[in-house]
Amino acid sequence: MDKPLIIKPLDTGYFDTVVELALENYLLERHSARGLCERANKSYFSKQLEELFSKGTGRMAFEDNTLVGFLAFGEIFTINKSGAKGAASPLWGYGIRHNERGEIIGRLFQDIAAELCENFAQGMNVSVYAHDTEVLWTYIMSAFYMEHTGVVRDVSSPIEAEMSDKYSFREVGKKELIHHKHEIVELYRGLINHLRVSPVFYHCRQFLPIENRFDDFLKNDMRVFAVFDSNRLVGMIDSEPINWGFTVDDTEALSMGDIFIEPAYRGSGIAIALLKFANDELKSNGVKRLFVMHGTINPSARGFWDKYFTNYSYTMSRLIDPDMLGTIKPV
Repeated sequence: MDKPLIIKPLDTGYFDTVVELALENYLLERHSARGLCERANKSYFSKQLEELFSKGTGRMAFEDNTLVGFLAFGEIFTINKSGAKGAASPLWGYGIRHNERGEIIGRLFQDIAAELCENFAQGMNVSVYAHDTEVLWTYIMSAFYMEHTGVVRDVSSPIEAEMSDKYSFREVGKKELIHHKHEIVELYRGLINHLRVSPVFYHCRQFLPIENRFDDFLKNDMRVFAVFDSNRLVGMIDSEPINWGFTVDDTEALSMGDIFIEPAYRGSGIAIALLKFANDELKSNGVKRLFVMHGTINPSARGFWDKYFTNYSYTMSRLIDPDMLGTIKPV
């Protein structure tokens, strides 16, 4: 950088500019992820950033007394049963108005990380816009690894799929779900076992016992779309209102859950056909955007969702060696 960069703690006197930077970041991502809502406004980012300013840890970057970037983490919290501490920076927790995006986020993170480590935060979690390449690369070079990705699609975008006459597709009501409980539980079991034997091991303990998960599909606001071979349910996908991120108040958006296909039917194209059916049905009901959050470690999920959706965010993590935590005294 040609001019020196000055790093300072968060200051409420610059709150309005910080909100503008967060909104600009979102609109910048929307150039690549067109499925994101175009009606984003300052009120959402203002509400979220108020909490970060009041309880979190953050820094601002100045060049020639002009605010050019900020980064903020929320309150330090307990991350596991052993009592280890951590802190997270949400997707709206950073903003940059400068060509040197990577260098600015690097300087901001370095300064914040020092304070977090002094307060014994071992785990650090950051969410970054998927097409913010310089920022992503800076975190990767700082030993962060990707955990999850958020993807979105505009339901008007076509999905090419052959709807075979051999199978029938329909939305399934609560009574019919109960009637097909055994098939649904077995579909869920098939997905869990598929993950557990994948090259990258998933223990999936949080999904056990599998039978207890069935009631999730009976929630009032969940919709289930299924594919049948004769009268046998062989695949399903669900959707429900979104309860995370800046899409919480988006009444024209839904979140899609896992897609379950009986093992013997995988590779036949019915997963794509089922996604197309659900997409078109939701579109006819006024839904405009569909969101999915999935693990980047799962190659099957990446291959399926990323083909029909657009990445808009990555969640990345880093664990600090406990021996490096706390104030380090000079030798």
